[in-house]
Amino acid sequence: MLTSTFRHALRATRSSRTTCARWASTSSTSSSTASTFRHNFKLFTGASAIASVSYYLGAMYPPEIAHLLSPRTAPPPLHPDDPAALVHIAELEDQLNHLPVLEAHRVRDDKHEWYETRPYVNLPEERRVNSLTAGTLKGPGKLAIPPLVRARHDSKENWVFIHVGRALCGHEGVIHGGLLATLLDETLARVALLNLPEKVGVTASLNINYKAPTRADQFIVIKVKLDEAQGRKARVSGTVEDMAGTVLVEANALFVQPRYAKLLNSTAVRHMLGEPSHSKDHGAVAPVPVKLPGGAQTLVDSEA
Repeated sequence: MLTSTFRHALRATRSSRTTCARWASTSSTSSSTASTFRHNFKLFTGASAIASVSYYLGAMYPPEIAHLLSPRTAPPPLHPDDPAALVHIAELEDQLNHLPVLEAHRVRDDKHEWYETRPYVNLPEERRVNSLTAGTLKGPGKLAIPPLVRARHDSKENWVFIHVGRALCGHEGVIHGGLLATLLDETLARVALLNLPEKVGVTASLNINYKAPTRADQFIVIKVKLDEAQGRKARVSGTVEDMAGTVLVEANALFVQPRYAKLLNSTAVRHMLGEPSHSKDHGAVAPVPVKLPGGAQTLVDSEA
């Protein structure tokens, strides 16, 4: 009898322990679920707060990539006869002559080895109307002012300062790669042609490597140097850079003088390129007058 009672008590004890264990397990699972919920809720709330702050900051101060992916449409260029266009062009001319990069170049230790010129400014109108860069692309929002060239007297190196407007874009806000190729072809050609015997040449090859987007409505500088001149061939290379010194485009080219070049008059070519008429061993070029729309003139002191 005692043994039977003991067995019943033992079973009751085991049953009680099992019930307690099950209750404890259920309680622990419930507590763990609540803890996980609170953790996930905090993560969601924090992520939502960060996303909201990022959205509003991005709207107020959009990063560079946002301008490229979703650019803001700009108004069309001003008409050349619009008084606002005349003011805009005059302001660009003033900005050009006060660019820190240009000002620093004008006071370099070797400044007397360089001269300053503005190609195409004296190009006759009958030739300008059929010129791509001096005529068709000239005007507000495009190539609003003539390029300014700092060139070595030995014709081995050029720095060409150009303003590129928003009407020259491929992707909105970014200058068309073909336009940059055109500018490179002309600026590379200036150094190459001046190192050919008859100062006349054609582009035989042009290799371009685009490094970064070139933003519209800014000044750029195209730096060109002579790599080799041998007989009727001249090899040159150059870079397109912004005013912060970022390399946007790299290029190299080969120019060849035609066999019939001796039959041509190179005076017009030299004049168009802005080569000084005096000896390269003599001083500097006189100030270059640049006619602005409306009849105003600005002087570029190339003796700087």
